[in-house]
Amino acid sequence: MITILLVSFKLENTSTINNGDALGKEYGGISASFKELDIPEGYDIRQFEGMTLSFIVENNISANIFSHESEEFSKVTGINVKTRAMDYETMVKKMNLDFISQSGKYQIIYVDPYQTLNRFHSYLEVLNQYNENPDYPHVMGLGDDFFENQKYVCSYFGKKDSIYSIPFDSTTMIMYYRKDIFEKYRDSFFKEMGYDWTPGTPDFTWKRYCEVAKWIDENVPDNEVKYGSGHMAQEHNSIFCDFSNVLASYGGDYFSDEDISTLGLESFEHVDVLDGKFTRALDMYKDIVKTSAPESVNWNWTDTANAFRNGEIAMMTNWDENYSYIDHDLQSSVRGKVGYSILPYGDERSANIYGGSGIGINRYASEREKKAAWLYIVWATSKDMQLKVLMHPEGGSLPTRKSAYSEVAQKYKMDDNELLSIEDTYLKHVKAVMNAWESQNIYLRPKISSFYEVERVLVKNLHEMVEYDRDSSVVSRDIYKQLEEIRRKEAELVEEDN
Repeated sequence: MITILLVSFKLENTSTINNGDALGKEYGGISASFKELDIPEGYDIRQFEGMTLSFIVENNISANIFSHESEEFSKVTGINVKTRAMDYETMVKKMNLDFISQSGKYQIIYVDPYQTLNRFHSYLEVLNQYNENPDYPHVMGLGDDFFENQKYVCSYFGKKDSIYSIPFDSTTMIMYYRKDIFEKYRDSFFKEMGYDWTPGTPDFTWKRYCEVAKWIDENVPDNEVKYGSGHMAQEHNSIFCDFSNVLASYGGDYFSDEDISTLGLESFEHVDVLDGKFTRALDMYKDIVKTSAPESVNWNWTDTANAFRNGEIAMMTNWDENYSYIDHDLQSSVRGKVGYSILPYGDERSANIYGGSGIGINRYASEREKKAAWLYIVWATSKDMQLKVLMHPEGGSLPTRKSAYSEVAQKYKMDDNELLSIEDTYLKHVKAVMNAWESQNIYLRPKISSFYEVERVLVKNLHEMVEYDRDSSVVSRDIYKQLEEIRRKEAELVEEDN
C-alpha cells in the first residue's frame, strides 16, 4: 500500500512575482489565495471590474466549493463569477448548444476530456498564448508541477502543441468499505472461508469481492448493514465507468489504437471487444451486480453513494470526492466507520478509472472576457486553491499539483518520508487515491471524437446484459457490430471530405 511520499517530489524552483503581497495590502489583506500567483509587476488586477463571467461546470463537490470560494476572487478582482453547476448530462447538452451557436454564453468551461475536449477542442481557446505572454499572469509549474498523465488527458487533444485546458479536478474511482464490519467479522469470515478479506491486496480479487458480499448478506444482521455491496448499473455513464474498472483489471480494453487513452484520436481503428478478456470481464461484472444490492441495476454513482452513506451496503466502487459526504458529514450513518483501498484485482491488475477534467476558455467569448477568464483559471488552478479544495469540510477531489501534497505532508508528523498521522485525519482516503494513480493501477478511458456515440452503445448493452441476464458472447458481438458501424460511418465521412 502506497503512503504519502510526495514530500520527496523534487520540483524545480519556480520564482513567484511578489505582487500578491502588494495586492493584499491594497485590497484589505483578503488576497491569501493571490499571494503565490505569478502576476507580472504592473498588472492591473482590477482592470475587469464589474464584468460577470459564467462558469459552466458539472454539479460535483469541487464545483460547489469553488462557488463559495469565488467570493474572494471577486473581492480582489472586481469580477463576478457565476458558477453554473448542473448534472452531467444537462451540462454536456448546454455546453454543446453554446459551442454550436457560437454565442459565448459560458466564458469559462469545465472541460471534460470525453465529452468536450474530444469533440469541441476547436471551440476552445488555445491557452499557450496567455501563459507565454509576459504581460499576463501565468500558471506556475505548468511544465512540472502537474501530474503527467492528467495533463495528457485533460490539456491536449491529438498532439501536444496546443493546451486547451488546465487540469482542474482529479476524481478517481476507489473502493469504499465498512471498516467496522470488516474488523468485527474478520475472524468469523476467515474461519469459514480460509482467507483474509482485507481489501487492497492482490489476493482481494473481484471473485473474492463477490464471495465477501455474499457472506455479508448471509451472516451480518440487516440492522448492521443490509447488503454486502452496491453498484451503479443504471443505463447511465456510471455503468460504463463501473464496468471499465473490471475490464481493465482483466487486461482488456475497448480499443488498441496507440495514444487513444492519452492524447486522444479523432477516430479508432482497432476494436478489441471480441477478445476473450472482454467476455471474461462481462461475465465477472454480471456476477458482481448479481451479488450486490438488487437496486444496483437502477443505481448510478449518486444512488450508490447515498446507499453507502445510509448504512445499507458494506462495499462500493465510487469516486473519491465523496469521502467527506460519506465519512465526515454529521448526518452520515457511517461517519468514522469507512475504509478505503484500490479496487479489487482481476487476472492482471487492479484498475481504477481516472475521471478528472480541466478548465478552459470559450473561444467565442469576447477578447476582454477571455483575458478575465484566464485570470480566474490562474487563480482556480493555483496550489493554494487546490489545497483549499482538499482541506474543505465538504470534501472534493485531490489536487492536480504535486506541490500541494508536499505541503500537506509537511503539516503532519514525518519519519523517513512517511506520513504517520494521516490515518488520524479526514484525509485517510489519500493513500488509496495515490495508489490508484500509480501507472500499474490507473485506467484511462478512450478519448475519441465519437466517444458520445461509443458510450451510448456500451451503456445500453451493458445495462441490458445485467438487467436481462444476456449472454456475454452475444453482448460482445452486438457491441462489436455497433462500434464497427460507427467506425464505418466515420470513415465514409472522411472520404467524402477528401
